[in-house]
Amino acid sequence: MKRKRFVVYLGVLSVFVMTREALPITGEEALAKFRARMAGISTMRGTISWSDESGFIYTGNFKYMAPGKIYVKFTSPSGKIIAANGRKLYLYNPSTNICGIQDLGSGGSGGIAGLVTGYMAIAFGGPGGYTIKLSSNDKHYTNITLVTDGSFLLKKAILKTKTGGGTTISLSGVILGEGISPGAFDFNVPPGAQTVQNPLNIK
Repeated sequence: MKRKRFVVYLGVLSVFVMTREALPITGEEALAKFRARMAGISTMRGTISWSDESGFIYTGNFKYMAPGKIYVKFTSPSGKIIAANGRKLYLYNPSTNICGIQDLGSGGSGGIAGLVTGYMAIAFGGPGGYTIKLSSNDKHYTNITLVTDGSFLLKKAILKTKTGGGTTISLSGVILGEGISPGAFDFNVPPGAQTVQNPLNIK
């Protein structure tokens, strides 16, 4: 009789555990886990690609260091560079020999984790990966879809405006936690290049 009761107990316990594992994650829970995962990254490097609303695809190799440092060297179109050292953002195009230099605010934007605040969220997926869909009529990007791996590390972000335009960003070959010198994010404007100060402020 004791053996029978023990078997029944194990059966009930296994059903309880499986039921808990099967419970869907809420959008708010998934978004919180995503933001915590991305905010906890000290350094990251890999390949980045994104397409704009015209369908043109940009690809390059990137390095990132918290907080707010990034360096992207494009392979397509070749030679373009985006660099931010936490104080200034550099946008250099060798084909025109023009470099935009943008002053950055002291707080920084928080990257993708900071961008996704203030949205309604729904999520689905499991240990193999998650999809988080965000929506807000009050934001520039009214709809954002985040695709992550099982640890909530970003794999793809699809950002859409109310008019249907937007951007798709994908990360691949990502390596986390490598030692990167802060100096790797400084950019020296090539001699003879034309500079444009704070181009993002121009209306």
